[in-house]
Amino acid sequence: MKKVLSLFVFALLMLGVVACAGTTTAAPTTAAPTTAAPTTYINPETLKVQLIPSKDIALLDAQRGPLQDLLSEELGMDVLVTVATDYNALIEAMKSKQVHVGLLATASYVLAKEEGAAEVILKSLRYDVGDDGSLLTDQPLVDGYKSQLVASSTSGITSVAGLEGKTIAIASFTSTSGFVWPANLLADNGLDPMTDVTWINAGSHDGAILAVYNGQADAAFTYKDARNVVIGDYPDVREKVVFVTNTEFIPNDTISVIPGLDPELVERIKDAFIAISQTEEGHDIIFNVYSHEGYAEAVDSDYDIVRTYLARQEEWTFG
Repeated sequence: MKKVLSLFVFALLMLGVVACAGTTTAAPTTAAPTTAAPTTYINPETLKVQLIPSKDIALLDAQRGPLQDLLSEELGMDVLVTVATDYNALIEAMKSKQVHVGLLATASYVLAKEEGAAEVILKSLRYDVGDDGSLLTDQPLVDGYKSQLVASSTSGITSVAGLEGKTIAIASFTSTSGFVWPANLLADNGLDPMTDVTWINAGSHDGAILAVYNGQADAAFTYKDARNVVIGDYPDVREKVVFVTNTEFIPNDTISVIPGLDPELVERIKDAFIAISQTEEGHDIIFNVYSHEGYAEAVDSDYDIVRTYLARQEEWTFG
């Protein structure tokens, strides 16, 4: 029997809307009931910003102080930047208004939005990655990235169809690029992600690459190009673990704010992150934190494809 591990299930919570008290002009008694616009907005004395620990926490902790100082200077107010224990903790902190700005990953933003905890304002920009693993620095920055399918050079896998009956290593079942997009790619190509392949949770993207390198898996899905992480220790990794194909573009991660934050402050936050990314010092910080090269304005509909893919997954039963 093929080994299939359980994937995560996103919880959908419905939050009530709390009406803000205020003085308004009385409507005619014959008018139909309407939803009152808020008369007050959240305007904190200290803006609280939180990062998701997608990299080593010590590295993020070293960068949060300089980022805090730059944001404070740009905004002209006190700013506190902290690192969350995980994405769920950040979402909960935004729901309870303990954090005002969250740097949320793609799928995490969609979950936070569904829970009424976040509104996207910016999306990150990065250089695209070529099929040979090189950064395409001579091309414009992009607001999305791709997951790659790589395979053992001796596996005979040359397309998605060739994965049938094979063992696939992934970083985790909650990874957008490691599992959400790949599982949907299989479905788009007529393969059943539940029964036609065996998944191995390697625990990280570089771990998935090494699972193929060491013969524990026939193929792997990772972000592009995760082979760069291990090439120093395994110089022949590109010969033994070969590129096969890409998934569709995945929307980049976000900078999101809590609903009800003062709109004027939201605009200043947008401007501050964009301005910081355009300075040498600021660029170095955001690159060290999340490999961001810059930012562009974002709207919620940019992430509809994520919702489509997650909805399809709800029809699958793993276990």
